[in-house]
Amino acid sequence: MFDPFFKIIIKRLFLLLVVYQLLRVAFYLANSSTFSEIPVNQLAAAFYYGLRFDFSAILVINIPFIFFSLAPPTFLHRKGYQQFLKGLYFIVNTPFILLNLVDTEYFKFIGRRSTNEVATITQDILAQANQLTQNYWYILLVLGFLVMALYFLYPKNFSYQPQKDRRKVWQVALLILLTVIFIRGGIQYKPIRVSTAFGYEPPVLGNLILNSTFTFVRSLNKRTIERARYFKTKQDLLQTLRFDPHKVLSVEGEPIRDNVVIIILESFGSEYTGIENGGQGYTPFFDSLATQGLFLRENYANGRRSIEALPSILSGLPSLMDNPFMASAYQGNEIYGIGNVLQPQGYYTSFYHGGANGTMSFNAFAKLAGFTHYYGLDEYPKERLEKDFDGNWGIFDEPYLQYVAQQLNQQPQPFLTGVFTLSAHHPYTLPTTYKNKFPKGKLKIHPTIAYTDFALRQFFKTAAQQPWYANTLFVLTADHTQQVYQKTYKNRLGYHKVPLLFFRPGKKFTNANPHKITQHADILPTLVDYLNVPTDKLLPFGTSVFDTNSPGKALIFIDGIYSFIRNDYITELHPNGKAHLFRYKTHGYTKLKKEPESIKKIYGRELEAYVQYFRNAMLDNNLYYWLHPGKAAPAP
Repeated sequence: MFDPFFKIIIKRLFLLLVVYQLLRVAFYLANSSTFSEIPVNQLAAAFYYGLRFDFSAILVINIPFIFFSLAPPTFLHRKGYQQFLKGLYFIVNTPFILLNLVDTEYFKFIGRRSTNEVATITQDILAQANQLTQNYWYILLVLGFLVMALYFLYPKNFSYQPQKDRRKVWQVALLILLTVIFIRGGIQYKPIRVSTAFGYEPPVLGNLILNSTFTFVRSLNKRTIERARYFKTKQDLLQTLRFDPHKVLSVEGEPIRDNVVIIILESFGSEYTGIENGGQGYTPFFDSLATQGLFLRENYANGRRSIEALPSILSGLPSLMDNPFMASAYQGNEIYGIGNVLQPQGYYTSFYHGGANGTMSFNAFAKLAGFTHYYGLDEYPKERLEKDFDGNWGIFDEPYLQYVAQQLNQQPQPFLTGVFTLSAHHPYTLPTTYKNKFPKGKLKIHPTIAYTDFALRQFFKTAAQQPWYANTLFVLTADHTQQVYQKTYKNRLGYHKVPLLFFRPGKKFTNANPHKITQHADILPTLVDYLNVPTDKLLPFGTSVFDTNSPGKALIFIDGIYSFIRNDYITELHPNGKAHLFRYKTHGYTKLKKEPESIKKIYGRELEAYVQYFRNAMLDNNLYYWLHPGKAAPAP
């Protein structure tokens, strides 16, 4: 019925389908702890559901191969043309096979499949190619094996039997039609999307159902969020949010002219601290410092990657979409940060990161957030570079924090300074002189966490001797969590649990509840509140930790699910539009036998308000609608 070369196209594409299922097996084995509590029948179903996404991804990237495979029969039977097709087959598919293999490990760091953000960190990947190859050599080995298997199993022999043109046309038409249907994932009203995979229970299975080719391709050159229509009017939306953008535009009393130093600690998750784990941790200095300041014990990061941390911490914009803000279609949107707020108050603003300039777009976002001066690896003293370089990412934490302390002496007061450490980053390198100084712990990251804590101790020892120290507010937090060892942290909340500490020498913060739920997005409004400065550049997502009228909250987006965390309950909004309620406990939650419908309705409605504000404001470049007369609040 069909020409032989049509059959061979099917065979060649089917071979890729087998490879993608093998890649799914590898993904499962590498991340088995994530799926450890899921029954076997549901795991098997995930492999079955995944076929739908595999078909779609394979056909999309192989459109050039399919097109050239439909050449006239007189070309197809030629050996040279078949060699061309085979070369195209491997050129198109090998990079995506590699991407799926990389995600078997990268998923452990970011908690989801890769998207087009991979293209935005190409410079970082190339810069780290040597150490990545050394530490993940087995990925290249598996890639080589799969490519060789494809090479030898690639169907290549078929008989040449040219058919009538009329029959050829309908066969081509049928092939095109089937290709379109499979790319759409079926004949349903809307094509399948990334969120479709998270409509199955439990949602974490979505990461197993998906493949990285699909998530990458679907994120290219397109908006990754859809308009929300939970609220029909601006008034209903803002009333639910209880948001007044002009609330702190006028303040009583004089501003407090304290310096501000925001220290963002690479991968410094709560699981590693002693103060949050009954004294069992790797951070003795941080633990002692936490007892002297305001330590928020129920704090959560709004994202799981460094590139997501800066918008949350510096601008109060949580990461509520698949792509980080600086790797999304919306990175050109209007946004303000703590630097924009404090510069008009006479603050000198600077940001320090010991990594390569341009890494994770830190320098670009720091500028957007109002930090006039950026200091990266290029600005580090050349005479110290060889000695202090970690061989991979940048400057070891101890010398870099000492460098920052000295730099602060040269800055006019008051100053606002951001500092981002990097030593607790894979491959977790320590200076030679400290190889055996710190406890090995259970994970590779533990000694580097202890080293970062030691570097903090040395920084504060130096800072305490400087004239600016006594009137400086220090804010310490982590960008995200990292490797997880304790079972109690292996859940949606535990993967976001990071410390948050406000410390000012000689000051006790008695007007704040240390057990209130907080998040990265609360840091900006808290600084505005503490410094008593007027501004109209705050977003509705965060609130000051000193605001006694706010019960506290945190917003998280992962696996296609929005989570709204309160001290009593966690509300989840799933891709299918359904809300679910769980009982909150520190870095965890428990299922309810019966969900209180009245509370679910209230909390669910509030979560919908935040989701609609975020989505629609991002789509319309309307986060600060009140700054532009005539622009409506984010509504349908």
